[in-house]
Amino acid sequence: MTELDLWLDSYDDIYSDFDSRHYLKRRISEDFLYELRREMKYKEHNAEGLFLLLPQEQRNEESEKVIVSSLSDFFRRQFLFHQLKCRGKLRKGILTLLSGIMIILLNSWSDFPLSPSHIIVSIKALLEPAGWFLIWASFDFLFYDFTRLKNERDFYKLLSEIHIYFKSA
Repeated sequence: MTELDLWLDSYDDIYSDFDSRHYLKRRISEDFLYELRREMKYKEHNAEGLFLLLPQEQRNEESEKVIVSSLSDFFRRQFLFHQLKCRGKLRKGILTLLSGIMIILLNSWSDFPLSPSHIIVSIKALLEPAGWFLIWASFDFLFYDFTRLKNERDFYKLLSEIHIYFKSA
């Protein structure tokens, strides 16, 4: 079994320093998430277990149960949030691409009137750059930004499926 090991000085290393609420309600620390990303990046295979290492004298079984529940819930909620965000952004990118194509088609259709008027020429001058802009903007999103969103979604997907354990070091 491939595992992720993170050393903690105390349970507070998992949570934001600015949040003093109970473990069930506290915000997860950005530093903790950064270290998880870094550890997962260097693992060859997907990790099946996250082992949080603490000195024996710092451990408390009741707190650990609450923290495991809190972390699992957080990772699950973040995965669902990022999954919905990916779907919405993908839909928006595809609609932008289709809008650009429709504008280009409408622009090419305006080449066929029998008598060109100033209005048609003005509309054509507006539609052509708008269509190309929408097409290239959607390509930029679909090939670059969407990849970043998928990576974030995949990160939380792996964490939502991982088993969390505490261990003495």
